[in-house]
Amino acid sequence: MKLKETMEVFGINTNELIFSIFLPFLLFYLILFVFLKRSNIFGDVGNTYYSLTALTISLISILSLYSLGLTRILPYLAVALTVLSFVAVYLFGVFKYSVNIAMRDERFKKLKEEIEKLSSEYEKEKDEKKKEEIKNRLKDKLSEIENIAKQFGLKIYEDWYKKAKEKVG
Repeated sequence: MKLKETMEVFGINTNELIFSIFLPFLLFYLILFVFLKRSNIFGDVGNTYYSLTALTISLISILSLYSLGLTRILPYLAVALTVLSFVAVYLFGVFKYSVNIAMRDERFKKLKEEIEKLSSEYEKEKDEKKKEEIKNRLKDKLSEIENIAKQFGLKIYEDWYKKAKEKVG
């Protein structure tokens, strides 16, 4: 007995309709809608406007790709782009982490100089409002340098640190 051939809709094989047109359209529509909404490109308008814009662009794009015969490669293209995106994000994270570690020592020295400068400004300042501002900035810098020292695994016992800590209270 011979099996019936697959069903067609508008002359398009059902599998092809689902996997080469509908699912890519849905994915592209959702990505485009979220992008338009988050970028707020049209200003303060409702979701309907963003939805219709995304729908129109998605339909035109997917149907154009289908007419060119490129929808057959969309799943492979999506997989390739996903893998490339993952690799790019991973490498960016590794690079950023490496740069942060390499710059920690330099950042520590810079913060030390800023803390010493703020401490001397605090001692010289007469105005109470400005003194309070300097004190708040000094607190922030001390917190930052303590975090970096924690990353190094060391405690700060130097005089400049003790003097600055006394000023902050």
